Amino acid sequence: MSLPASNPSFFNDPFEVRPCFDQDRHDYFAKTHESFYAGLGVPHSLSAKRSMVGVPTENAVDFGEHLNKRFRDELGKRFRVCYLSRTPHSTLMWGHYTQSHQGFILGIDISSAGFATGIKPDGFEIRYTPDRSSLKLPLAYYSGISVEEYDLRGNIVNDPNQEVESDGGLVIPFYEYQRQMETARIAALTTKALDWAYEQEIRFIYDLPKHANQLKFEAARHFVPIPPAALREVIFGFRTPLKIVQEVVSLFRKGQIGNPQLFFSGCHPFRFEVQKHKATPEYLLQYFEIVRPTF
Repeated sequence: MSLPASNPSFFNDPFEVRPCFDQDRHDYFAKTHESFYAGLGVPHSLSAKRSMVGVPTENAVDFGEHLNKRFRDELGKRFRVCYLSRTPHSTLMWGHYTQSHQGFILGIDISSAGFATGIKPDGFEIRYTPDRSSLKLPLAYYSGISVEEYDLRGNIVNDPNQEVESDGGLVIPFYEYQRQMETARIAALTTKALDWAYEQEIRFIYDLPKHANQLKFEAARHFVPIPPAALREVIFGFRTPLKIVQEVVSLFRKGQIGNPQLFFSGCHPFRFEVQKHKATPEYLLQYFEIVRPTF
C-alpha cells in the first residue's frame, strides 16, 4: 500500500532534469572561468592553447553535462517525486508499465484524507515540449567561480542584495537569483519531451526538508503511503497471471487494501484503447482461470 517517491537523479529518461545549455551559458562560463585563471597565470584553463569562448556548444562534447551535474545532484538530495497518470486507457501505458498487460493498475483518489501530496495539493501537470529552450538556469549559475558562498555547514551566506549578473547583461540582487533558481528547479521536475505526452502525467513533488515525515523510508528508498480509502480501483491487465489475481483478491477479501472496485480489462472492439469491465471477486477469479486461457 505505497507508491515509490523517486530520486530525480535516477529518472529513466536521460533528458529529464537536464536544463538547456545554450551558447550564452557556454560562453559565460568559459569567459568567467578563463578570466579568473588568467589572473593566476593560466591563460587557457579549459582548453589547451585556445579559449573555449565562441566554440559551438554542440561541438564541446559533455561541456554542459559537466556543469549541470551539480544542479541534478542538488535536486536528487532535496526532492522526491511520485508520478501518476490521468488515463487508464492508453495502450502505450499498459505496454510500458505493466509488462505488456501482465500486471494491474491502481486508481488513486488524491483528494482522499491522508494521501500525501507534498508541495502542491493537486500535483503538478507535466509540461510537454519539443525542446528545452524554456528550461534555463540563471546565467549567474554558470559563473566560473560559484556565485553562492557557503559556511562550514553548507548554508548559503550571500547578502540577499548582492548584485549578480543576469541574462542580457542585467544585474539582479542575489535574492532574485535564488527565486529564479527555485522556479527552475520546479520547472526541471515538471517538464518532459513531447514524445511522453501520451502519459498524461501528474507529479507530486516532496521537498525532503519539509515533507520527509509524509513519506516512508525503507531499504534506502522513499515511498508514499496509500491510505485504504484512497485506493478506488484495481484494473487487471488481460494477460495478468492467475496467481497475481488470486493474491490481490485475497488481500481484498481480508480488507487489507480498502474497498476498491475491481475490474478486468481487454482490447476495445474497434478503438486503439484499453477497455475496463467491472467484476466481482468471484467473477474475476473465474474469468482468469476459465475464460482468458481459451483466448
